[in-house]
Amino acid sequence: MIIYIQDKINRKLEGDMENNIKRERLKEFYFKIKNCQLCELYKSRTNFVFGSGNANSPVIFIGEAPGKNEDIQGKPFVGQAGKLLDELLFSIELERSEIFIANILKCRPPGNRDPRIEEINICKNHLFKQIEIIDPKLLCTMGKFSTQLILNTSAGITGLRGKIFMVNSRAVLPINHPAAALYTPSRMVVLREDFQKIKKVLDMKENFTDGIKNIEDLEVVDYSSSGSNLRAGGEGSSISQNKDEQLGLF
Repeated sequence: MIIYIQDKINRKLEGDMENNIKRERLKEFYFKIKNCQLCELYKSRTNFVFGSGNANSPVIFIGEAPGKNEDIQGKPFVGQAGKLLDELLFSIELERSEIFIANILKCRPPGNRDPRIEEINICKNHLFKQIEIIDPKLLCTMGKFSTQLILNTSAGITGLRGKIFMVNSRAVLPINHPAAALYTPSRMVVLREDFQKIKKVLDMKENFTDGIKNIEDLEVVDYSSSGSNLRAGGEGSSISQNKDEQLGLF
């Protein structure tokens, strides 16, 4: 009995140490890139929006770029879409303090225009490094841009959303961007259904890679050898579509 208790204490101490290491690594990375000037967007930004949340989160929610409110406050998802995201998280018994939220771009494109391919190719490695540090079991890509980047595909979100793509031992779940449900209320039902899928994935405790394939109502696709942008060390390949075509804390 004494050995069992000591073993539990040792595992907890090891877990706490690992959590602290992730938090410190994330902080260090923030200070390293917060003054980034690798693309022209730094000239018009108010704040660099690194991302926010729990460095030990089992899931990262990935959007496309900061909007007006995010640029002002320096935090992701603080407008109406952010309020909806909070409501959806609450529906699956989660809070912001338990998850991590980031965007592909860390600076707001002028006029809230779509991210440009060259901007994504410059900024994406910041995101990949965040993924490497946090090492979540689930990436939830919100909308076309983040889904196409992470899965390295030109396919539209409509045909991808709601499916689980297994990339090595990590799951990727594309969903509609919460802002889309604000403009098209009929998408709200689908969005709520997808959040229930998030809960099912996060509730998996053991044998994650094999067990996830047996979850009822989940379509699971093995994407490990399909050219995903998730690479060891946080690096990814370049987006190589036609340049005239735009890709649709702590």
